[in-house]
Amino acid sequence: MKSLIPWRNKHESAAPVVWGDDWFDRMWENPFKNVLSPFLSTGFTRVPTVDVSENSNEVIVRAEVPGMTEKEIDCTWNNGVLRVSGEKKSEKEDKKKGNYYRECSYGCFSREIPLGDAVDGKNAKAKYKNGVLTVRLPKTESARRTIEVKVN
Repeated sequence: MKSLIPWRNKHESAAPVVWGDDWFDRMWENPFKNVLSPFLSTGFTRVPTVDVSENSNEVIVRAEVPGMTEKEIDCTWNNGVLRVSGEKKSEKEDKKKGNYYRECSYGCFSREIPLGDAVDGKNAKAKYKNGVLTVRLPKTESARRTIEVKVN
């Protein structure tokens, strides 16, 4: 948008600059930021934080999915990609004398971690405890072998 606005020196105008020179450009970077921010902070479609580590025998994937139960989490293996997804539905209803209160919230997440053919997804084991999903995937025999490459 700066190309449409004629250039002028900041010091030519005696009026104070309240928003700064690039306020108009910043407004169009994310025009719905202020409108959608209440929804974005409440958990609609979040991506869980994932840590991937390995040792000589297996690859370990840890995903943070707090507030979920084991039934709400889905963990699948397909073509070298581990997919962790889930959906949470919550409904609260309170009927008191003269008052009625109802609150519904829904949220889902999905995360795909490409691990390739170096792990055996058929023998993966998953465990969920204290809001952390831990998936252990054993390495294949070809991935366990190390090949030394000499550098001249």
